[in-house]
Amino acid sequence: MKKMRKSLVLAAFLAAAVLANGCQKGSGKEVPASQAETTASVKTETQAETEKAGEAGAQSDTRVFTDSAGREVTLPKEINKIAPSGPLAQIVLYTLCPDKLSGLASDFSEGAKQYIDEKYWSLPKFGQFYGKNANLNMEALIAESPDVIIDIGEAKKSVKEDMDALQEQLNMPVIFIEADLDTMSSAYEKLGELTGDTDQAKKLADDCNNILIKSETAREQLSEKKSVYFAVGDDGLHTNAEGSIHARVIEQIGAENAAKVEMVSSGGGSEVSFEQLLLWQPDIIIADSEALYQTITTDKVWGELNAVKEGKVYQIPSVPYSFMSSPPSVNRMIGILWLGNLVYPEQYNADIKQEVKDFYELFYHVTLDDTQVVKILK
Repeated sequence: MKKMRKSLVLAAFLAAAVLANGCQKGSGKEVPASQAETTASVKTETQAETEKAGEAGAQSDTRVFTDSAGREVTLPKEINKIAPSGPLAQIVLYTLCPDKLSGLASDFSEGAKQYIDEKYWSLPKFGQFYGKNANLNMEALIAESPDVIIDIGEAKKSVKEDMDALQEQLNMPVIFIEADLDTMSSAYEKLGELTGDTDQAKKLADDCNNILIKSETAREQLSEKKSVYFAVGDDGLHTNAEGSIHARVIEQIGAENAAKVEMVSSGGGSEVSFEQLLLWQPDIIIADSEALYQTITTDKVWGELNAVKEGKVYQIPSVPYSFMSSPPSVNRMIGILWLGNLVYPEQYNADIKQEVKDFYELFYHVTLDDTQVVKILK
């Protein structure tokens, strides 16, 4: 009986061992069906969450910005490299965030280089992106691969279509920011939002706004308007006529543009005759170059004008950019104070030397000494 029990126990033990060994050979380790389903479900959910997190991370690297043309453009969340579309954009962007310029629309002139840090002289030259003077260097643009291309200036009727076409052609984000004398302050605010340079943008916007307020206050105090002739070209018989964007400073200070002739938007301005000048007899003449200033102040024919006789002829400061135009961008802000102080000294009552120092430090990032200021205002 005892032997029979031992045999049964041994048989049972051997059967169990064989069964266990068979399971191990079949799958390594057998898992109940319910447990396997749970594990698979957890893996699927974890994978989905990982993919969703990856998508969210990718989305957070971009943002949608609405430009002045009402276009919604997807941009990198952080802007580090900017391409200016032309000279106007280049000036404004240089005043706001020079270290984010990935290239230039045009080289700095030799005169401008005296007031522009040397490290910016050798930036790649992209050229002008569109318009009648377009000369885009596509190879240089692709090599630099900017985060965004920014166009700044007055809004043309076709600006939306122009920007869309440029963006499609270049396969890069293109933004338009409207900016003229009246909207320069808000342009800086929008650019600050775009580039992230909000502190500098606010300083520039506030200064532009203060200058415009000063000119508006001065205009309200005027009892009579004085006339200004804006002489350009080799002989001075070309001018930026009334209504021209290049002569806007004259109207802004409260003066009258002496040249009431058909406005020419291209070339060297509207052509006039000396007979017309004799009839107009402008109170003040401003010349756009030193050579022209010398001609007007020494030529006997020009000496027939009252402004010349009375010593009311002035050379427009032109470095790093003209105080009046060329190009008609934020550089005209200091021109308002300069010309306003010449034409209406009682109303503007400005320490123009200090104003120039302050403007150059804030906008052009350069500290001037007294000798440099005198040279600029000669």
